Amino acid sequence: MKNYIVSLSKRVLLLSGALAIFAACDDGDLGDIYKGNSSGEYVSDVNWTDAADKSTGTYIKYFYENASGRNTFCGSIYWEKPNTPETGEPTSTGGSGGWSQGHALDVITDAYIRHANNPEYQTYLYENIMKPFLPAFDDWNEHCGYGGKDFWNNFYDDMEWMALASLRVYELTGDPDYYSALMKMWNHIKGAKNDYKGAGGMAWKTDAPASRMSCSNGPGCLLAMKLYQLTIKEAKDGWEEQAAYYLNFAKEVYNWMTAYLCDISTGQVYDNLSIKDDGTPGDPDKVALSYNQGTFMAAALELYNATGEDEYLRNAVAFGSYQVNKKMDSNYPVFSGEGNSGDNLLFRGIFVRYFLDMVKQPTNSLYPEKTKNKFIAALRSCSDVLWTLAHPEGYYVWEYDWAKAPTFGNRDNREDRLTISLNAEVPGATMIEIRARYEDWVQGKATEKANWVGPDFGKKAEE
Repeated sequence: MKNYIVSLSKRVLLLSGALAIFAACDDGDLGDIYKGNSSGEYVSDVNWTDAADKSTGTYIKYFYENASGRNTFCGSIYWEKPNTPETGEPTSTGGSGGWSQGHALDVITDAYIRHANNPEYQTYLYENIMKPFLPAFDDWNEHCGYGGKDFWNNFYDDMEWMALASLRVYELTGDPDYYSALMKMWNHIKGAKNDYKGAGGMAWKTDAPASRMSCSNGPGCLLAMKLYQLTIKEAKDGWEEQAAYYLNFAKEVYNWMTAYLCDISTGQVYDNLSIKDDGTPGDPDKVALSYNQGTFMAAALELYNATGEDEYLRNAVAFGSYQVNKKMDSNYPVFSGEGNSGDNLLFRGIFVRYFLDMVKQPTNSLYPEKTKNKFIAALRSCSDVLWTLAHPEGYYVWEYDWAKAPTFGNRDNREDRLTISLNAEVPGATMIEIRARYEDWVQGKATEKANWVGPDFGKKAEE
């Protein structure tokens, strides 16, 4: 067996050690969680570049290339007895909901970033996936039953996820079609900030103006900040006024978010509320979900790096800490799942995506080394357990249990089927890509850039 597979004895040591840190995660204590170095320095015999290539290569092969020629990502794949992962290829099933497609594209973008020194592979990803995907998604969205022309969708968050993914592709490739799609979506998205009855915040759906959900406010704030950065970097005509607009938009949404949809004293992000007839916010649904923790964390971190205002970093650390301290599985050191079916399967992957920027962030008095080390340990333990335990032998596919390989009968009481859902595959593939990108960062590879810092904050830091 090749050296990228952790031996059984090392699995036991890895898990027992990693569990020790998170059993006492509230006080930030670090033990020798990865055996092999008595100083407690991290040790891994996994080649994470190789692991990510295997994971993403499998993902492309079965969820995109084998997606019945649709040029979007298929909803699931399955093996059906007597066919098994050891004896034959899976069958793909029909398309899935629009909100998963942006996240599915993000995995490809991660691989594109990692392969900056391999232009041939980048060209393959761009020409064979990124380029044909956009018109295919546009057509799908127009005919899905809740979408329309110019990337309009009844769900603001669906447009936000795709806009964030499109912005990343545009920044990396310069493809004008992705920029056009991004701006078309933004022109729809900004209408979510409807000031319904003077209440503030962003709506969840176009036909529910009183709705306010974290899944539209967090990504909406984050998208405005990403557009702010893009506007400054490109410095096109009128950029200063446009940048000020984006920054003000993000600040207004963020202020509303922190007033009504979270508890900044604990870092818990709430899920949703509705605006009452008298214009006051209703009682929030206080369930804490990974993707909301992640987007609030990401938005706060972007605002901090743009402005240097301490409040933003303090809250970013709190939102990340809540996830690490309160939402780790009690049996294995992985982020807890939020169900085994439906949209909830995707939530962990969104947090992990934005967690990368958190662990790349420089430390200071608001983000001490001890907290950062705990965050790094969480990222590494999640990916270590996932890679070691959670895929069928020789097949790098992922399901809802990040500590157990999927088996026949895992869905719908079909004992003759082993099913892998796109909504579960994407966060698993994301986790492996993000781990590989983090290790590239640790090694100082040029592919991993430091977090963006706004010009005014940057000037202050230099003084």
